[in-house]
Amino acid sequence: MLIRNWAIGGVALGALMSASGMAVAADGAAIDARLRALEAEIAKLRKEAHEAKAQAAAASSKATNVANAAHFKADPHAPPPPPPVFVSFKNGIFVETEDKAYSFKVGGRIMVDGGGIAEPLNGFSSQVAFRQIRLEVEGKAAKVWFYKLQYDFAGTGQVTGNNQTLGGIRDFFFGIQHPALSIPWAKDPMFIMVGSQFEPFSLESTSSSKFRPLIERAMAVEGIAPNRHLGISLGAYGDNWTGRIGVFSTSMEDASISPGQNTPAVWGVPKAAGWVSTGGAQYVDAAGRLTYAPIKDEHNLLHFGVSGRYHSPNDATGASDDRVLRLGNRLRSEATVLGQGLLGTPDMSCGSYANGGLFGGVPFSSAAGHCTKYVTSYGFELAGAYGPFDMQAEYIATDYQRDMNKILQARANGVFAPGGSSTHFGGYYAYAQYWLTGEERAQAYSTSDKAGANFFEPKIKNPLSAGGYGAFSLIGRYSSVNLNSGPYSGTGLANMLAVSNPTYAPAGNFLYQSILNAGVAGGRQENVTTGFNWYPDKGVHLQFNWTHVLHVSAPLNDYNIVGAPMPGRQGFYYNGAHPDLFEARAQIYW
Repeated sequence: MLIRNWAIGGVALGALMSASGMAVAADGAAIDARLRALEAEIAKLRKEAHEAKAQAAAASSKATNVANAAHFKADPHAPPPPPPVFVSFKNGIFVETEDKAYSFKVGGRIMVDGGGIAEPLNGFSSQVAFRQIRLEVEGKAAKVWFYKLQYDFAGTGQVTGNNQTLGGIRDFFFGIQHPALSIPWAKDPMFIMVGSQFEPFSLESTSSSKFRPLIERAMAVEGIAPNRHLGISLGAYGDNWTGRIGVFSTSMEDASISPGQNTPAVWGVPKAAGWVSTGGAQYVDAAGRLTYAPIKDEHNLLHFGVSGRYHSPNDATGASDDRVLRLGNRLRSEATVLGQGLLGTPDMSCGSYANGGLFGGVPFSSAAGHCTKYVTSYGFELAGAYGPFDMQAEYIATDYQRDMNKILQARANGVFAPGGSSTHFGGYYAYAQYWLTGEERAQAYSTSDKAGANFFEPKIKNPLSAGGYGAFSLIGRYSSVNLNSGPYSGTGLANMLAVSNPTYAPAGNFLYQSILNAGVAGGRQENVTTGFNWYPDKGVHLQFNWTHVLHVSAPLNDYNIVGAPMPGRQGFYYNGAHPDLFEARAQIYW
């Protein structure tokens, strides 16, 4: 009986397993069928997409062939029409061919500055003006040629009084970057650039005003660095280094582009050939800059740089070469729109005063004094970034090698010719910035710009147009410049001048004139600046700066001569003055 029950149970279990297997097999067959259907559908879609792409390509080719046929039918010797182009309005107007051989971009910027001074001294109590209104065109041709034209419509076109805004040409150059100029370790081939361009000198001097975290350059940079000049340069760059050298002369930002007249030219057609030069020779510069970033990634940066410049004045004077031979005369206490000029050396060439000079007559002569033989300038730069914190610092100095015989000759003729056979001026700055919204300046660092390694617009994490608040940063800077050189300067010079000639009658006072001629007293100034930056969106930048003058001494600057109770436009010795300057800027660029 027991055996029978076991037998019946075994039969039942086998039947059950058989039924289950049949069910599983049925389900598997259904899934396989469904998968095969899906695969067939996907294959069909792929085929249709391929056919559509082929038809589109055929249609495009047919259209191109028709166009080419019509083109060659009209002129069989003419080249085929250009390929399709890419057009973008995202940041200005940008047009580029499909093969990237040709491009064309139209951009520009508008900057409005304004502010006021708590203690105006010789500046404006308050002022507002267009600082820059620029239109620019840049692009490339045949893959290897590049060009740029930038014109500034703001300003008067010349330096007049407190107006230091110069309208006219800024960048205006063309160049070539050909594979034949390739060198080891370079990211791209070397380039050759000709025209109005930044001389390769200083990190902040070559930085665009669109991206500087403070409204104004530091005094030492603005006073000593060369800015833009006409010339030719050769440059190259890698992933973390740059190098550029060049030879330059006249600048579109000079007060005058003409050297001293009616003076023998230093170079030109020799007299033996029957020609006599009646014009002067303009100054010549040779400059170079080298940078290296041993640490460079998305969040961290360490940058070093060194610059050098050799300047030969030739027949130039302080009238045509004022930024070198009247060093510091354009400095405006790091708030240019307010016009407070406290510094500036006399004409280091002795040329501007040859027709009367300090004690009457015309202050800007056409005769070249040739007191300065050559000028050498040099600078060292440091920049770093660690997440949202970044810093930057530079030291810049300049040395004048002068002809003592010319200086003594000028003094013997009653010309104001201070200083000796060599003089030294210099200055420095350092600033630190912190991004409240977490942006990182390391991401804005680039080595591929033709002007050299520098910083551009930061990548805004939450722009206003996307529902955010933009980027915010706080910044603080200390800067100093010293344009005094010689045995008498500062309070000691002012006291000696007052004692030796309290009634200001220098023409008959040998002691007074001797003191004046003993040293160069262009003044010394130290500032501290705090600032706030807001980038609401790409291409929009609002800045607010407050500058406090920690120290200023400027008894003998060359801001003006005629009619002043003492040499210098201020008319007073500003030792002990501590003016506060507030400046704001609103700018848009595309």
